[in-house]
Amino acid sequence: MLVRDIMSSPALTVTADTHIPEVARLLRAHQISGMPVLDANGALLGIVTDHDLILRNAPVREPRYFAILSGYIPLNLEEHRHYKEQLRHTMAVTAGDMTEPDVPVVAPDTPLEHAMELMLDPSVTMLPVLEGDAVIGVVTRTDLVRLIEK
Repeated sequence: MLVRDIMSSPALTVTADTHIPEVARLLRAHQISGMPVLDANGALLGIVTDHDLILRNAPVREPRYFAILSGYIPLNLEEHRHYKEQLRHTMAVTAGDMTEPDVPVVAPDTPLEHAMELMLDPSVTMLPVLEGDAVIGVVTRTDLVRLIEK
C-alpha cells in the first residue's frame, strides 16, 4: 500500500501571511489538528498545528471585571492594558511566525510502512505529501486509524 492510497487530498493549506485567528477558525471548522503552510509561490514552509496555537496563546489571561449597569469596569487597569496588548499581539501573529519548518515529508508513491515509521515519532502529527514542490495532500494519524477501522 502507498501513501496515495490513504492520504487526505487536497490538503487544506494556509499561506505564511494568514493571521492566527483565521488559522484557528479553519482548524476548528474543518475539525483538523494542523495544516501545511505555503509561501507565496506555493512551496511548503512547514506546518502549523493546534498545539502551536495553544502554546503560543496559553499565557493570555483575561482580566477581572466588575459588572455595573450594562457594562464592565476592569478591576485592575494595568492588568486590562496588559491583556489588550496581548490580544493585539496575538491578532498580528501569522502562520509564518508559528510554522514548524523541519517536518518530514513523503511522496505519493512512498510505501505506507515508511510513513507509519515516521509517524511513530510523537512530534510528527502529519506528513505533507509532495509531488515535486507541490503539496498534494497530507497523511494524518486519523488517516492511519482509518486503516485499522477497515
